[in-house]
Amino acid sequence: MNALATDTQSRADGLAEMRAAPRHASGARRVLLLLAPVIGVVSFLALWQLAIEVFDIKPFVLPAPSKILGHINSDKSFYWRNARTTVWEAFLAFVIAFLLAMVVATAMALSRFIERAVMPLIVLAQVTPIIAYAPAVVIWVGFELKPILIITSIVCFVPFVVNAVTGLRSVDPSLLELARSVDASRREVFIRLRLPSALPSIFSAARIAVGLALIGAVLGEFFAGVRHGLGYAVKVAQARSLSLQLWGSVYVLALIGGLAILLIGAIERVVLHWHASQRP
Repeated sequence: MNALATDTQSRADGLAEMRAAPRHASGARRVLLLLAPVIGVVSFLALWQLAIEVFDIKPFVLPAPSKILGHINSDKSFYWRNARTTVWEAFLAFVIAFLLAMVVATAMALSRFIERAVMPLIVLAQVTPIIAYAPAVVIWVGFELKPILIITSIVCFVPFVVNAVTGLRSVDPSLLELARSVDASRREVFIRLRLPSALPSIFSAARIAVGLALIGAVLGEFFAGVRHGLGYAVKVAQARSLSLQLWGSVYVLALIGGLAILLIGAIERVVLHWHASQRP
C-alpha cells in the first residue's frame, strides 16, 4: 500500500510539474516580448556606436550615440523647452485634423456623390509634397503658430479621413438591415454601429498621423519664422554645422514619437477591449 501511495504521489507531482512548465514558458515569453523593443533599439544603437569606432567616422559627419546622448543630458532644459513647443503644435494639429476628418469621412460614408466629389481633392493633398506649398501657407496666414497648424493638419488629415471612411463603411450589412427593421435613426446607427466598426481603422490612422504630425510641426517651424521648437533647433544646427544639436533634436523627436505610439496603443487597448484585435 505504501508503495502504491508513493507511486501515485510521484505521478501527481510529475503532472503538476508538467502543468507548471508551460506557464513558466509562457511567462518568460511575455517578458521577452515586452523587452523586444528595448532590445531592438539598444542593439541598433550599439551597432551604430561600433560602426563609428570601426570605420573611424568623423563626428561632424555622424556622431556616436554616446556623444549625442551626453549632449542631450548636458543641455536638458534646451531640449525640454523646444520639445514642449513642438509637442503642443503637433498635438493641436493632430486633434484638428481628427475632428475635421471625422466630419468629412461621415459625409463621404453616407453619400457616394460626396465621396466622388471630395476624394480627388484628398488624393491631390496626399500626392503633393507639403513642402511645395508650405511657403504659400505662410504667405496667406502669416508667421508663428497658424501656418504650423495648417500645414500639420493637412498632413494628418488624409490618413484619418481615408481610414475613417473605410471603417464607417465596414459595418455588417445584416446589422444595418436589422437597425432599419426596428426604425433606428441615422444617429443611432452611426453611434451604435458605424463608429464602433470604424474605431480599429481610426486607431490605425492615428499611429500613422503621429509621425506625420511631428513631421508637419518640424516642417512648419522651418518656414513660420519661429524661434522655438525642435524644427527651429534643427534649422539652426544645420545653418551653423552643429552636428550634436542636429542629432540631439532627431533623437528627442524619435523619443516623442515612440512615447506617443505607446500612448495610442494603451488607449486602443482600453477603448477596443472588446475587439478581436486586442485578444491574446
